[in-house]
Amino acid sequence: MTSEDPRSLSPTPETDPRASEAPEPTAPAAPPPAEPFLRVEGVGPQAPAPEVLSFAVPDLSALAEPPADETRRRKLLAVLAVLLVALCGVVYLFVRYLNRPEPLPELLPVPVEVNYPPHFVFAFYDVNAPLGVALSPDGKRVYVTESEGDRLIKMFDTQGNLIRAFAPPRTTAAERAPVYIAVDARGRVFVSDRLQHAIFVFDAEGNYLDAILGPDLTLSEYIAKHTGQTPDPGAFAYDIFEPEVHYRTPDGDERTLPRPDAPTWAPLGVSFDPSGRLIVTDVAREQHRVLVFPAEVIAADDWTDFEPEVFAFGAFGEGEGQFQFPNKAVVDALGRFIVSDGNNGRLSVWSPEGEWLFVTGTGGGGAGLNLPRGLALDERQRLHVVDAVGQVVRVYDFASEEPAFLFTFGTMGSLKGQFNYPNDIAIDATGRLYITDRANDRVQVWSY
Repeated sequence: MTSEDPRSLSPTPETDPRASEAPEPTAPAAPPPAEPFLRVEGVGPQAPAPEVLSFAVPDLSALAEPPADETRRRKLLAVLAVLLVALCGVVYLFVRYLNRPEPLPELLPVPVEVNYPPHFVFAFYDVNAPLGVALSPDGKRVYVTESEGDRLIKMFDTQGNLIRAFAPPRTTAAERAPVYIAVDARGRVFVSDRLQHAIFVFDAEGNYLDAILGPDLTLSEYIAKHTGQTPDPGAFAYDIFEPEVHYRTPDGDERTLPRPDAPTWAPLGVSFDPSGRLIVTDVAREQHRVLVFPAEVIAADDWTDFEPEVFAFGAFGEGEGQFQFPNKAVVDALGRFIVSDGNNGRLSVWSPEGEWLFVTGTGGGGAGLNLPRGLALDERQRLHVVDAVGQVVRVYDFASEEPAFLFTFGTMGSLKGQFNYPNDIAIDATGRLYITDRANDRVQVWSY
């Protein structure tokens, strides 16, 4: 229904006949109604018309989009926050680098599969033609053998400060030739000696304990069997160039015994596998092989009944399963024995049972070895091989069945990071490498 203007319904002279009649007496004017009435033709008075309310609609455009100045301010704050975070990261890396200098890939998280050579850190020089190197179980001491001068075994801290020097008792520099060195889980130090044909054993402080004179004979066992008494550790001495063995009785008397028969072995490389087995490379005349001593026998305090079931493999020669001066052997995460086959210029790989598997490191290019000597595996199963003639360290990946060549580092020379007939290597848990640089009379320290 179309609404009409209420004013159009008010009486007019034309529509109301009473308008022509005489007016009635005037009465006082009634007050106007409080509310106007809505009159509809033909309908009586109705309820008052509702008041129409009006209000202002707020402008929402201000809420939908901030002013341009506010937008710029917010963007500026966001940029400043990003720059502040980046600055904090740079400060952290700088402080960490000052405390421990490392290459950028070590400071920043990188994928495990990334491989890059280590960098030279420093060298220490208080050694004469160093050959072997090993670390204490906690990585805080470095043991080094000398091949010239007094031919001592020296103990350093990780900064290259000399702590102590020691040698087998009753031997002179001309009568000893320490070569390779290894440290067991108890901190005892095992040193092979090419002239004495023995492995001398010391405690962590360099105090003499005993000597392994053959695969089934120790010096303490020899004295105990001939005297009926168990000697105190280190209360005896052996020198292959003397006709007698010297020992001290529990009463403190100094006595001698005839020297044992000439040894039939020639221990060269010494190392320990993760299970504690002692691995020795034997280079006796035309009898080049690897000997594995059980961990429980080596770990014993008393060697007066030394009867280990020695596990041996290899023979002298150039063919498959043969060695020519094997220098050192290690065991990888797959249980394989990896042997640096020195004069054959290769790595020889054997199964955990001592079965020959394959050789690697032959041929030309960066992967080819010349005279491999010291070996060391890091926690990522990267095998570091010291190439004495190549004047480098070659690194191979042994994490899988098929080893792969990764890279080399070092060059020939006498400057920082250069080698002159390097021989052995040891790696600590932090990725620091200690490399004997024989002809430069120093031990080089590198780091990943």
